[in-house]
Amino acid sequence: MSEIELKFVTQHDAHQAFKERVLPLFERHHVKVLSHEELRLENDYYDTEQQHFQQAKMGFRVRGNNGTYEQTLKTNGKVSGGLHQRAEYNIPLANPSPDLTLFESDVWPNDWQIQSMNSQLVSQFSTHFTRHAYVVEVNHSTVEVVLDCGEAATTKASSPINEIELELQKGDIDSLFVLAAYINNAMNVRLSDVSKAAQGYQLLHGLTAKIRPLPNFLALSTETTTEEAFCSAIQVALAHWQHHEHMFIESGSIKMLAEVAKSVRLLLQSVSLYLPVLQCPQLLSLHKRLTAYAQQWGWQDDLQSLRYLLSKKSLFHKTLSKHPAIVSYLQGRKAGLLHAHDPARLFFDSPATEIKLQAIDVINALPWRQEATGYQLPVLDHAKGWLSQGWQTVQQSMPVNKPMAPANYSAVEMLLRQTLWSGFLLGDLFVEERGNFRAPWLDLLTGIDELNALLMLKRAVQDAELESQAELSKWTSEKLSTLIKVMERTRAVAMQKDIYW
Repeated sequence: MSEIELKFVTQHDAHQAFKERVLPLFERHHVKVLSHEELRLENDYYDTEQQHFQQAKMGFRVRGNNGTYEQTLKTNGKVSGGLHQRAEYNIPLANPSPDLTLFESDVWPNDWQIQSMNSQLVSQFSTHFTRHAYVVEVNHSTVEVVLDCGEAATTKASSPINEIELELQKGDIDSLFVLAAYINNAMNVRLSDVSKAAQGYQLLHGLTAKIRPLPNFLALSTETTTEEAFCSAIQVALAHWQHHEHMFIESGSIKMLAEVAKSVRLLLQSVSLYLPVLQCPQLLSLHKRLTAYAQQWGWQDDLQSLRYLLSKKSLFHKTLSKHPAIVSYLQGRKAGLLHAHDPARLFFDSPATEIKLQAIDVINALPWRQEATGYQLPVLDHAKGWLSQGWQTVQQSMPVNKPMAPANYSAVEMLLRQTLWSGFLLGDLFVEERGNFRAPWLDLLTGIDELNALLMLKRAVQDAELESQAELSKWTSEKLSTLIKVMERTRAVAMQKDIYW
């Protein structure tokens, strides 16, 4: 059996808000509630000592409900931003003891020794929750809307479960997005790609808040169509956003926020790049929303400059550590930014969820097929023109015979980042020289990050009224001068590189 579902998480027990806000909205929009039941579900997840299921990104559980038992296997499947498509297999049990041999043999990876693994199963964690399950009818489709509230627990730790899942039972996948939009308009929710099993394993092994880096280039081939390349770009950007949003919610690590901002900008550049070919009202609407939303993340640039200045790994740490007054001032600025923008709240705001839903919907519905004609052509047919256009704009904005000051670099930063994002999206089509061409430009972006941090420090020194103001101002000016000289040499090298497309 295959399931297709969208999953939200909420900050609190959502059923009361769902009853008060969402159900009346359903009624106004002629969404018919066919049934509602309340269940208390007790789930134990099993794995081998070698963690076969976790490594294969599969979940295996035994569920108890009022004296009846069932074992369930969920395969890895495909997750796109929050839309889950995966196989699920259910077997009734006479008692709560798991038995892998009851499943058909073709559900397992070829190299698994099921008889042996069956004797090695060990309970890993539990998820116990109250489920409110509504079956609704919308636009001739049947969807189950499930609200789960409880906790995941190991013998040493626990974490809350507050989820809303929409599973398509019959009909058109568009119905999921219709219902999701109603829920998002009425409640504070965010899309999630983290299963209950993944939540349990996180409790079991602990969370390491590590950045998951993007690949050097989006994976493409010369046969990849324009439509396929665009959908792949959106999926990569959404996955990056979802992962680092989850990491921030769980850890509070502000370096994760930089990755979220990066994801939003990659998503915007992907839509901007492909819009001329895949032009349709849905993509134009998504572009408009993304443009506005990306501007809401502009404060992130200041936050990351502050994070860099305060880092023990920064080039400026040795000097700044001798001036505790400016360090204290910068720490206050950082705390003020986080308080003013409250990123955890931002993730549950309607615009963020709306953008994700619209992006997922677009790559599932493929609406340009009704409007455009070039979507089936190889993306290679468009790539050279797109890359040349961006490169020509960079050359015009950064003429090689004209020296650039800090203000000039600040003015071209966004253009340079957009052009390099285009290279990320298309560079895999041109393997031989792409890295050699991009390296000095990426170094230049690193220089711009340092430049932004120094410019912030310069303003902070002026605003903070420090005893050591003159000393720090002189040091900052010297660092700016040295950095600009290095960046100008890097720019000269970059301008001499032959294009790779």
